[in-house]
Amino acid sequence: MKKKAGLVLILAAAAVAAASVYLLCGAPQFSVDATKTPARKIDPGPKEITIRNVTKETVRYALQEQEPGANVKPRTRTLAIGAIDRFPAVQTVSVTYKKDGRDVSYSLYPGRPYSFRYDRAGAIDIYQGAHGRADAEDLAPWVPTPPEVIVKMMDMAQVNKNSIVYDIGCGDGRIVLYAAKAFGAHGVGIDIDPVRIDECKANAKRDRVENLVKFILADATKIDISKATVVALYLLPESNELLRPKFEKDLKPGTLVVSHNYVVPGWDAKEIGNATVIDLEKIEHSVFLYKK
Repeated sequence: MKKKAGLVLILAAAAVAAASVYLLCGAPQFSVDATKTPARKIDPGPKEITIRNVTKETVRYALQEQEPGANVKPRTRTLAIGAIDRFPAVQTVSVTYKKDGRDVSYSLYPGRPYSFRYDRAGAIDIYQGAHGRADAEDLAPWVPTPPEVIVKMMDMAQVNKNSIVYDIGCGDGRIVLYAAKAFGAHGVGIDIDPVRIDECKANAKRDRVENLVKFILADATKIDISKATVVALYLLPESNELLRPKFEKDLKPGTLVVSHNYVVPGWDAKEIGNATVIDLEKIEHSVFLYKK
């Protein structure tokens, strides 16, 4: 009898606990048979792929969905200089175009921006872009600068506690953060990607240099950079060329511009140094230093 009464009390206590959870969390939102039915995946719908032409010639190419088993004919396109092609996609899309006289194909993924640009040999190729906005230049996708290269860039630019370092296309903020931590320099990072800017601010807080650095969400071609004593770049040759008139107009005489891997076209007379850096993965990098 006592055992049965104890069991009743245990079951009652369990029922009270279950009822408490029910009241606190709300009634479960499924039917009795829900545990036997797989959850239905929600289709997010198509995402936009963008292709921007930043070359100096019209580009012709073909797009084809890569849906398994689909027999879809390629769609031929023509993209004028400076134009942006936009199209919705729910799966990977293949792009085919001429490179050095032969057909090449690459996969494009929904929700990502791409750009037709010139490669180092001067041939048109496609690269992942930074954004698909029509109201702003796509200067370059974010590719992190290795620490060894950052050290060399700041050394060549003679960064010190009196320096004001501007990083155009700052990514996660690593260049201005290094300048602040290593030298006590002030720094400003500019990027058009809000995710990157949020990351920069979090990294500045982590490194306890929030009083020395600032990060601005903006199109770098439209932002005031006149206070810089050092400008850091890791863009592309055509982007450096696009920014050159801004450097000539905005930067004070004596301002140093240090560029990772790519020259500033038209500034040969202003180049005052260059160096080669080998990173930990044995990859060779170039650094170019200019003086306004």
